[in-house]
Amino acid sequence: MKKTVLLLVMFFLAGCNPHKQEDPLVGHWIELMPVNKHIVQGISLYPDGTAASIGMATLSYEKWTRKDKQLILEGKSIGNGQTIAFSETFDIVSVSADTLQLGKFGQYCADYYRVGERPDLKDAASLPNLLQKFEGCGDLQKRVFTGTLPAASCPGIVYQITLYNYKNSGDGVFNAKLTYLEAENGKDTSFEFNGRQYTLKGTPEDKNATVLQFVPFNNKSDTMNFLYQEQKLIMLDKNMNKIQSSLNYSLTETK
Repeated sequence: MKKTVLLLVMFFLAGCNPHKQEDPLVGHWIELMPVNKHIVQGISLYPDGTAASIGMATLSYEKWTRKDKQLILEGKSIGNGQTIAFSETFDIVSVSADTLQLGKFGQYCADYYRVGERPDLKDAASLPNLLQKFEGCGDLQKRVFTGTLPAASCPGIVYQITLYNYKNSGDGVFNAKLTYLEAENGKDTSFEFNGRQYTLKGTPEDKNATVLQFVPFNNKSDTMNFLYQEQKLIMLDKNMNKIQSSLNYSLTETK
C-alpha cells in the first residue's frame, strides 16, 4: 500500500512539472549571428520554467513554457527609463541535443547552439568568453583607459575602463571600475560593472567622429558615451555632444 501511494505521489509531481529535465529545450542556448559573429547572446531555459537572458541588457527573460511545437517566452523589456512586460511566441522548427532553431510568422528564423555552462556576465575575468572568434576577426586585444573626471558630489571620480574586442571588430565587452574620491566620510568608494561596447559613427558636431558606447549588463548603471581618439576617450553627454567645460573629461590609454 505504501509503495502504491509513493508511486502515485511521484506520478503527480512529475505531471505538475511541465519542464522536466528530459525536455530537450532545457539548457543554455547561444544564438548564431551571421552579422555580429563576435557577440555572444542567447537564452537559458531551466527545468522549473524560469528563463534568463544571456548577454542582453535590455531584454530580460523570466519564464518559458512549451505548447506543442511552440516556445512561449515571457519577461521584461528595459530601456529609456521604462520597463515593459512582454510575452512572445516562437515556432520550434527543430531541436536536437546540440542545436535549436526557432521561427516566427514563417519568416523569422534564428539558430542556436547549446553550451554546457552559462556565460558569467558579472565576472570580469570571463568577459572575453562573451566574444566569439570568427574568420578574419584578428587577435583578441585588451585596452585599458584611465583618468580622473570631475564630479559634483566629491573631488573626482577615477575611471578605469578595460575594453576587450577582436582587432577587426568594432564592438566588444568592457569592465568599468569607478572610484569616488572621499565620497563616504573622507574615504574612497568603488564599484564595478560589466557590459557591451558598441562602436557608433558620428556626433551632432562631427558626422565622421567615432563614438564608443558602453551599455551595462546590470540595467542600473548609466550608458556611457565617449568620443574615441587615438589612445584617448573623451566623455560625451547623453546627446553625444562634448561637455562644455574647461575641466578635463578625457581618459588616456595606459600601456
